[in-house]
Amino acid sequence: LLENNHHPIIITNIIIVMTFADPQLLTGLGSALSIFLASAGSAIASAEGGIYALRKKGPLAFIPIIISGVLAIYGIIISILLIGKMEDGSDEIMTEAHGYRHLSAGLSVGLACLASGFGIARFLGHLNKVAIECDNEADSPESQPLIQRERRAMVQENFVYLTMTLCFLEAIGLYGLIVALFLIGK
Repeated sequence: LLENNHHPIIITNIIIVMTFADPQLLTGLGSALSIFLASAGSAIASAEGGIYALRKKGPLAFIPIIISGVLAIYGIIISILLIGKMEDGSDEIMTEAHGYRHLSAGLSVGLACLASGFGIARFLGHLNKVAIECDNEADSPESQPLIQRERRAMVQENFVYLTMTLCFLEAIGLYGLIVALFLIGK
């Protein structure tokens, strides 16, 4: 491309396409991206939450899965609101600015929920890894070596700290939902 000097033509074509973008298409893309990215973040976090639930006992073990599932709900809320904006029976005519705002709304909630899901998965993955290492150390024949070495103390999980950490990580997706609602409301 650089040898034939075609790059100014490509950039010009992209600018022309961006200026004549269909607001219905942009709104549809925002709707699709919001549900897809939010669900991807939820699925990533739910996978680690499922491993955590298998390791723990009782109904409180499902708290990480429930919190992870809320991320997908944020995406579907914005997706449904954007689909409602696309209907032909709405009173106002959608402009390109509306389409770009709707696309931005879908991306804001989707990417925030994806980041939140990665954070939750990483946190739960660390808890799962530490618990498995502690279990392996306690069960191994080398747990009582001849020469004492410094051992890591068994980590006791505090349920209040766990839940608060998960809520703060989930709040990242909530911030994306709030921004998306403002973008749709304008």
